[in-house]
Amino acid sequence: MTSEASTTPQTARVGMRGSIEPWFSAYALAGLLVNGIVPLLIPLTVTSRGTVAVAAALAAFFGGQLFAPVIGKIADRTGRQRTIFLGSFPLMGVAAIGFGLSDGLLGWCVAAVVAGATAGAVQTLGSVFITEGHPEDEWDERIGWFRFVFGMGQVSGLAIGAVFADGHVHTGWYVAGVVIIFGTLLGRLRLPHLASAGSDPARPDSALPTPGGLRRELRGPFGRFLASWFLAMTAVQTFLNVMPLVMKDAFAVSSSHTASWYLLASVVGACLYPVCGRLADRYGCGWVLRTGLLITLTGLAVMTAAWIWHPSGDSWIGIAGLILVALGYPFDYIGATKMAADLTLDGQGSAMGLFNSAVAAGAIVGATVPSSLAARFGYGSLLPLAAGLIVAALLVGWGVLAREAYKPA
Repeated sequence: MTSEASTTPQTARVGMRGSIEPWFSAYALAGLLVNGIVPLLIPLTVTSRGTVAVAAALAAFFGGQLFAPVIGKIADRTGRQRTIFLGSFPLMGVAAIGFGLSDGLLGWCVAAVVAGATAGAVQTLGSVFITEGHPEDEWDERIGWFRFVFGMGQVSGLAIGAVFADGHVHTGWYVAGVVIIFGTLLGRLRLPHLASAGSDPARPDSALPTPGGLRRELRGPFGRFLASWFLAMTAVQTFLNVMPLVMKDAFAVSSSHTASWYLLASVVGACLYPVCGRLADRYGCGWVLRTGLLITLTGLAVMTAAWIWHPSGDSWIGIAGLILVALGYPFDYIGATKMAADLTLDGQGSAMGLFNSAVAAGAIVGATVPSSLAARFGYGSLLPLAAGLIVAALLVGWGVLAREAYKPA
């Protein structure tokens, strides 16, 4: 059997200037909210109401993201990708401001659902503009730089969170919301026009969604990959959902210091996205995803050991583990994004929607199921649970991740 490197066409080198498009700046604002503001400010805003309230607010946000497959399919079939993408930003910004203004669980949950649904729409359609708007041999490099811009948005969100984490959390929501509203203007900058799935004459019939096709592929390699990705994201989000609370409880690291260290690690992580795109082209997306999961597992295992045995300097060991998790995430996401695009037999809108909703579903499970564990044994007890889930993800997906050719016949 030939290796993937020999069976996959060499990626066209479009370079940084050719890969980064002006509308990416709007996509960065989704990164600001999803990976920057949410993991820092939701727990800090809601924690005074207890672990159940924190779990409910987080579950509401990621529950909103479960609308991503429906949004992706509607956009794909109607050709309204631009309208839905651009219209999501003002709703997302207003929802962020609404979260800061709310002072009760119902208000937080309503705002979180709206923010999650609109963020899921932006993430799903952003990926679709790449996979349906450019040749496949450019995907690896473009997705790498695409996620780099998303990572820069995450860094901006973490910077806002770090500034307002101690004592001014509500102000952080207001600042983030105002910035996100400008995404509508930024997104109009050379955003591609895509035809609907049923009206694109250049798109072969075999590439169109077919009745029962999605169910069929869920029973194949795409389904096994999705199950593995769900477990991995449950593990990662179990930790990241309540990261400042875990670090404070397990290692006595303050929220502002956690935000600062995670910010620094995320700067490096953002720079790794284009590198991971090149590595996916050279070694295969399965190799990149396996590498990322092993880095993530190492970080969680290090923190678990420090939480159990409390060695001298355990706070620094916890910070080191946090940094490893942050550095593993670019490998995880780039490898998984490319695998989702390669393995799907259905439309890219549906595939990217399922991919993003697996992240959201994992986040919901990671927020709700372990909450009783955190209430009984402390937030540090989530670390061994997360490490075990990464092991499960590797076991479930190893066969698919190790395949030499990822495209279905």
